[in-house]
Amino acid sequence: MTTVEAGTAVLGRPAPRRWGRLAAVLAGRGTVLERSLPSTVLFAVAASLLTTGTLPVANGELVLAALASAFLATLVARLVTRPAVAADVALVVPLVHLGAAGLLSAGTASAGVLFLALPPALTLISGPGRRGVLVAALGTAAVLLLPVLLASSTPAGALSGALLLGPLAVGLGGLGVNETARRLGGQAARIERLETERAVLLAQVQTRADELDLATRMLAARAQTMTSVIDAVTEQSIIGTDRDGIIRVWNPGAEKMLGLPRPEVVRKRSILEFHLPEELEAAAEEGESATGLAALVHAAQEHGSDVRDWTYVAADGQPRTVSVAITPRTDDQGSHAGWNFVGTDMTEARATERMKDQFVSLISHELRTPLTSILGYLELVLEDEDQPLTEEQRSYLTTVERNADRLLRLVGDLLFTAQVDAGHFTLKPEDVDLATVVRSAEESVRVTAAAAGVEIVVDVPEGALVLHGDAVRLGQACDNLVSNAVKFTPGGGRVTLSLRTAWQTADGEVSAEPRPDAAPVAQLAVSDTGIGIPSGEQGKLFTRFFRASTAQRNAVPGVGLGLAITKAITTAHGGMLDLVSSEGAGTTFTLTLPRPAA
Repeated sequence: MTTVEAGTAVLGRPAPRRWGRLAAVLAGRGTVLERSLPSTVLFAVAASLLTTGTLPVANGELVLAALASAFLATLVARLVTRPAVAADVALVVPLVHLGAAGLLSAGTASAGVLFLALPPALTLISGPGRRGVLVAALGTAAVLLLPVLLASSTPAGALSGALLLGPLAVGLGGLGVNETARRLGGQAARIERLETERAVLLAQVQTRADELDLATRMLAARAQTMTSVIDAVTEQSIIGTDRDGIIRVWNPGAEKMLGLPRPEVVRKRSILEFHLPEELEAAAEEGESATGLAALVHAAQEHGSDVRDWTYVAADGQPRTVSVAITPRTDDQGSHAGWNFVGTDMTEARATERMKDQFVSLISHELRTPLTSILGYLELVLEDEDQPLTEEQRSYLTTVERNADRLLRLVGDLLFTAQVDAGHFTLKPEDVDLATVVRSAEESVRVTAAAAGVEIVVDVPEGALVLHGDAVRLGQACDNLVSNAVKFTPGGGRVTLSLRTAWQTADGEVSAEPRPDAAPVAQLAVSDTGIGIPSGEQGKLFTRFFRASTAQRNAVPGVGLGLAITKAITTAHGGMLDLVSSEGAGTTFTLTLPRPAA
């Protein structure tokens, strides 16, 4: 039995209410009918004795008047329920019963009938306050005096003694009984209060028990749901540990990935046993933390989560490249309880990526050499004055040269993306006039734009806008943005190149006016009125080889490398490349680069 059940059982035990009610009646706190009930019963017994002849009848009229008045008083006590009237009736009814006892004593000429005066006298005495004692004493004197006045059968000596001792005994004894009744009344009030409190407490305990039972069932259901979800994951490993790295959760995905069943791992092995020691040592040096578990969770502890590739060692000794998301785990009180490791096996994916990069790099190198040779011989043929070409021959060879140049640029782009992915991309920084770079980009695309019927508007400062960067790479990025804008703008459209100085705050907000807490930047905006980019595809636009659906539908040539290269160049210069586009309404690329303070 639980604590709540035990407490409910104790509080729910039936209370002796009948004794509490009796105590209330004896203390004068019952209803008028309840307090007059003993007198009514005794008068009913007296009526039975009179009917059987056990009690003699000296005066039938007095006997009838006594019984009638007694039962009439009981009837009044039964009918009166209003609290305002009940207080007066509670005093009148026992007085009527006292009078009826005196009449019955006179009517039967029997002193024993005077015992009928005892219940109403006790009723008066046990009432609240001292007034009832005085009324009972005077009423007793009236009861003793009434038979003498009506029947004149009692000697004067006996009458004087009874009139003196009777009320005196009732008065003195009544004081003691009244005090006892008052104490009983207090105890009865306390009993009622305790019963009320017990009922309220029992209801509260029952409510809390119901709430606790509901919460327990909800927690059990949540735990079951969570366990079912974790067990349903078979393609990702979910490993939970305590603060020391001891494994507490090991899902079927972890069993599949690392080749160990749950009973052999949980509470028996550490997460560190599945990691390469050299990787942990390298992570410790990188994060300047202790080795072991501290190195593994250092980044997650600082930033709240960490996702990176780790090498897991399976039970068969085979290493697996796993993308692991590490997050801290808390208990029900919110205290740190351990760590969660959610891993996705990336072994094949990473191998494929390496093969793809190697293939791109290899093919690019293999293509670059013959292309360079082709362009060199074309140049010799086109410029040979000893053997002049016909116009038709020169036209053919010029087309070959133009396409060879295009293919050489594509090979250069492929090599550049391979360098970026391999981390070998370097800059040759120097002072660069960004205004000159923008004008050069416009000049290089002017012929193409004119042929396509696209207007180009250049809005750059009159003077120089100098920043520190790689002139060749910045020119490449600017050329990519401008050529893309021209390609994706139909005839009759416009491409606008706008270069401005601005100031950027630490949170990335850019304003045209200088601010004390802002750093100076240069902003190049390339806007077009072209076909635009769907909003759902804009997040993938800087991915290698990605081409928007609008470009594919409109058969715009390209392989999807220009924006990826531009993004890499911008990031390498510490800048940002932002995009605003709406399908059918045009696109604006904004290149923001840091510039030196004045």
